[in-house]
Amino acid sequence: MPDGGGRDADDRARVHDSARTQFAATAEAYVHSAIHAAGDDLARLIEAITARLGSLAGRPALDVATGGGHTALALARAGAVVTASDLTPEMLAAAEAHLREAAPDAGVRFVRAAAEGLPFDGGAFEVVTCRIAAHHFADPRAFLAEARRVLAPGGVLGLIDNIAPEDVAAARGMNDVERLRDPSHVEAYPVSRWLGWAGEAGLEPVHLERFWRPKELETWLRRARTSAENEAALRAMLEAAPAPVRRYLLAPSGEASAPSRLRHEVMLLVASAGPV
Repeated sequence: MPDGGGRDADDRARVHDSARTQFAATAEAYVHSAIHAAGDDLARLIEAITARLGSLAGRPALDVATGGGHTALALARAGAVVTASDLTPEMLAAAEAHLREAAPDAGVRFVRAAAEGLPFDGGAFEVVTCRIAAHHFADPRAFLAEARRVLAPGGVLGLIDNIAPEDVAAARGMNDVERLRDPSHVEAYPVSRWLGWAGEAGLEPVHLERFWRPKELETWLRRARTSAENEAALRAMLEAAPAPVRRYLLAPSGEASAPSRLRHEVMLLVASAGPV
């Protein structure tokens, strides 16, 4: 399993190109995805951040890899002054159109940027968020270092992402399935890895949740526009997967084969940039 960092410039560029290609083609699907637009984890993220900071009114906030703009919108509705960044121009355009229709007075600023190289001054934000995106990052350790750099003292990072089990073989199987569905998937990591990286970056974890998110297989494949060849390989992999992988990935459905429902384990982590 990759260690989350140390990629050279060519490898990082390859990962970025893969992500741009994937999300340029699927931007509208992510704007309208029910999981991304209305998952209860979004409300829990805002609640966890406000529990640490109090009111978000007037606080500068950055949503990294904003996707369809759903987290940026939630921050704006909570009163924050929001900047939304994303690597993919088409995704930024789709998010901006979505917010223009849903909340024309939200005042969200949109900036194209890679998560590992944020074009903002140190200490510019009191809140940084990233939701359901970090498994696509070329270098999540660099992202955490950048998040810490742009956070003001006392600011917080709110991170939600799919995670992998601690068992190495089960994690490998889970990530293999993910890459067949979406070739821009880099790696989902176990919670222990994220906590270690946060500490290295100078971020102190102050809130942690883990929960399961079910998903319907057909919808999941269609959203990513999975090729017919990869879909067939993915279904065969699921049916032949060892028991630990099946237990981790398959939502209980009573079906011993040809599974129709999957699940992801998800982490919600809030980490502090230190005392005010």
